[in-house]
Amino acid sequence: KIRVISVCRFVSQKNIKDTLKIAERIKNVDFYIIGDGPLWKEIKNIISKRKIKNVHLSGEKQDVFRYLYSSDIFLSTSLYEGLPISILEAMSVGLPILASNVVGNRDTIENGKSGFLYELENIEMAVRYLKKLSKSKILREKLGNSAFNRQRSIFSKKSMVKKYMQIYKDQINRN
Repeated sequence: KIRVISVCRFVSQKNIKDTLKIAERIKNVDFYIIGDGPLWKEIKNIISKRKIKNVHLSGEKQDVFRYLYSSDIFLSTSLYEGLPISILEAMSVGLPILASNVVGNRDTIENGKSGFLYELENIEMAVRYLKKLSKSKILREKLGNSAFNRQRSIFSKKSMVKKYMQIYKDQINRN
């Protein structure tokens, strides 16, 4: 069975209710949500009330990478992001990404290359992409490899330090 993972705080920004809506439409895929926060109990109650059997709440974990490595697809349904660290972590282990097309996510993911971006709250679009990913191991591997390479080339610590150093040098040279 395909395993979709989300790693997030249980807060309104992360839009976890949309994850539940997606899961309800794809019953043959298991969804694991790792994290904790003020909405945890509410999300657990929704899962119970709507009898959603394919969503598993794992709580907060210290060994997130162990879960990432055992997953097939990373899902982010966020309403907005800064620099989405959980997506970068998923990319660093070669997971293909399915994410809402919002600031932060679209700055990280190349749509159709390292994952797919769906329009915010367009559950059907997200479901179509997720079905496409879940049916094709070749596509998951292709996007996952691209995500891995993108994370390494643009968002690695070495790359980020180099870019910051260039910014500082440019500022010094202006003065």
